[in-house]
Amino acid sequence: MKRSKKIAAALTSLTTIVATTFATISAAPAHAADSNTSVPPEITMPGSPDGIPSAGNGPIKLFTYPASVYALAHPGTNPQGANNFSCKPREGQNPVVLLPGTNSDAYASWSMYAPKLTKLGYCVFSPNFNGLKLLPNFAYTGDIRVSAKAVSGFVDRVLTATGSKKVDLIGWSQGGGPLPNYYITKLGGDKKVSKHIALAPSNHGVGPRAVSRFVNESISEAKHKKIEATFAKAHIASYEQQLGFSNFNKELYGNGPVTRPGVKYTVIEGRYDDAVVPFTNAFLNEPGVKNILVQDTCRNDHASHVNFTYDVNVYQMAVNALDPDHAQPVTCVFQPFIG
Repeated sequence: MKRSKKIAAALTSLTTIVATTFATISAAPAHAADSNTSVPPEITMPGSPDGIPSAGNGPIKLFTYPASVYALAHPGTNPQGANNFSCKPREGQNPVVLLPGTNSDAYASWSMYAPKLTKLGYCVFSPNFNGLKLLPNFAYTGDIRVSAKAVSGFVDRVLTATGSKKVDLIGWSQGGGPLPNYYITKLGGDKKVSKHIALAPSNHGVGPRAVSRFVNESISEAKHKKIEATFAKAHIASYEQQLGFSNFNKELYGNGPVTRPGVKYTVIEGRYDDAVVPFTNAFLNEPGVKNILVQDTCRNDHASHVNFTYDVNVYQMAVNALDPDHAQPVTCVFQPFIG
């Protein structure tokens, strides 16, 4: 028992140190907020007024790291083809909203997807919200509830501009898990989302369940709240919220089914995910959810979590989920592990 308490105390201290470090970064002077925007200045990202990447289109990248470096050097870069608010969906299609993961933005996450989907005729959109101002490619670090509210407003804008009744969501990591699920379950998104396609989503936490269970049993509620407050102060609340033992995770996933009638759910995950551990944490074991393990189709796919949105096998599976009536066999291509 004493050893467990010491370990729990060490975990508490570690999380405090991490959050304090980021607090130092976050406390530095931020870029001036963009004018004429309805998005609160504190969650507006540089180069993305109203959440819309507005610094010009960036080149298509084939791996996540070059895309992330480009996004850091060019804040507010738009993935080619995305965020054309004059686009009108073809008959039978919904506008597609691409939701980035934590520590990423629209371009870093979707520089490959957006132009490909646009060429298929889709109206594609992707927003940037609620990150670290001094690391402008690090969006979605803040409170997931706040990000979900911002995404809700962005979806409303997309629906108004396109004249559509519903959107289809494709999201990666946080953008495929807790963020859209909070929007759908808590903010009325179930009435505005037709398909929710989740790529390596952090649904049941980014850490092993055994660790989550241990921490839950070892750390008091008061310490839980202290950890939450420390991360929130550093504007990295989503880090803590995506841990399996977080109060946010328990609130969202621990009170009955997270799925909602009328929304078609597809979860695509790979067994080499090194962030959502074990990889089965990504899956939603609820009625009506189609859980896809990439290696059941493509045995030589070793893509890690960080490069998942640049995996061409996963892309084909996502397109099939968007348009299941015209699904095509997946042509498997070897994918290396890029950690």
